[in-house]
Amino acid sequence: LILLDSLLQELTSLQLHSVVTMLIDKPGVLAVIKVEHLVLPSGHKNQALLEQTDLHKFQEEHKISDNFCRKDKESNIQMKFSCWPCRIVIESVVALRSHLSGGKHLENAANPVDNSEYFIDNGKWKKKKGEKRPLEESEKLSKRERTKKNKLARSIPILAQHTEAKYEETETYFENGLRKVRPYHFTFTTHAKGRWVGDKLSDVFAREFRAMEPKEYARCIEAGLVRVNDKASSVDYRVQHNDFISHTVHRHELPVTEQKINIISEDDDWAVVDKPCSIPVHPCGRYRHNSMTFILAKEHGLKTLHTVHRLDRLTSGVLIFSKSAAKARVMEQQIKAREVEKEYVCRVVGEFPEEEIVCEEPIEVISCKIGLCVVDPKGKDCKTTFQRLEFKNGVSIVKCWPKTGRMHQIRVHLQFLGFPITNDPLYNSEIFGPEKGKGGDLGKSHEQLVQDLIKYHTVENWINSDEYEASEIVSETEIIENLDKIEVKSEIK
Repeated sequence: LILLDSLLQELTSLQLHSVVTMLIDKPGVLAVIKVEHLVLPSGHKNQALLEQTDLHKFQEEHKISDNFCRKDKESNIQMKFSCWPCRIVIESVVALRSHLSGGKHLENAANPVDNSEYFIDNGKWKKKKGEKRPLEESEKLSKRERTKKNKLARSIPILAQHTEAKYEETETYFENGLRKVRPYHFTFTTHAKGRWVGDKLSDVFAREFRAMEPKEYARCIEAGLVRVNDKASSVDYRVQHNDFISHTVHRHELPVTEQKINIISEDDDWAVVDKPCSIPVHPCGRYRHNSMTFILAKEHGLKTLHTVHRLDRLTSGVLIFSKSAAKARVMEQQIKAREVEKEYVCRVVGEFPEEEIVCEEPIEVISCKIGLCVVDPKGKDCKTTFQRLEFKNGVSIVKCWPKTGRMHQIRVHLQFLGFPITNDPLYNSEIFGPEKGKGGDLGKSHEQLVQDLIKYHTVENWINSDEYEASEIVSETEIIENLDKIEVKSEIK
């Protein structure tokens, strides 16, 4: 197995070498740089440049595999690539291959460049002596305005859902103690990722998204609900660089609690609110209008909020928003520097020990796709302190002080200790085994665990839900007719 792994790495290295040799016939175009990731006393992250070597010279003595740019967790050292003609830093081998075949690089490489006035600082190309070139007229616009102008230049339609008209997409109503949203049409949009280029459109949807089964995505493509560059496509279409992909659906949001959102404090810079449980902080997954940012914008007129930190959807408590990006960065740095202390109170299964318990088990994210974490020696360092407040009827009330801010940290640590949160739909599940993951005993591989959870949450729960039944009633012909109307309007404009 060791010999086989070595052979595979050699083949991967040779493959990259052939790509580089074919497109670059002289040194001085690409460099390998070694950087060290640091955290300054101020809490700001920084990347110190340690070494810089021409790629052609580097490959004479070293092999380059697909995980060449993976950061070493112990030393915080990472290898990257720097492209001199384009003045950019590339952080993966896959991205390098995509960059080398791109039109922008080929155009820049064909023209001589003078980089004497530039250097790499904190992982980015910068001009020496702090000199700033005069801003072009387009650069004086805000980021949002520049995005809008770029879309118009590339004939990419600006959808109403990306403007303030998004708040009028649908209406909210209350029923049986729940806040509900009437179904509405919505178009998911994205630009092609480098790893998608050359793959079939149907394969990309089947691999990257999990809201539907692969055959359902294929049916949507054939029906014209999935479009590429605002045109109908096919399942066999091969994704190209800069493709603009859209998918129009009839969206049925899940209901949340009708509990009123109380504003604890508000001034010119901050808004502090009491978040009820069941409401996500911002649009994600099957939630959009039933999210904190949308509700605060529509019902309290707070339309320019920036998230500083997040609480899980099922967690209630104090939530801080800033009213400017600058203030948000200030608070984010204070949180990263651990100058902000957080306290949580939760209800767990079983009789939690009376004495204070400190859990320092490392946590690893094993699936970003479904948001799943487990205790694993290869994970990131974590620390949570627990203190029991009360025990009654087989349930304990526990206060928690997380010293780090890992994803699902409290939930995973409580599961590891054998006291999962009572109503946790993810970590209080026998999918983790008869002991529900106590002591890190899963009884299966991480890959199998992810597959079991995807199967359970995507198929069984979805098909048995009211949302699925409602979605079956909607005719896709209505969506296609609306797309045709949009095309006609755009042609008239």
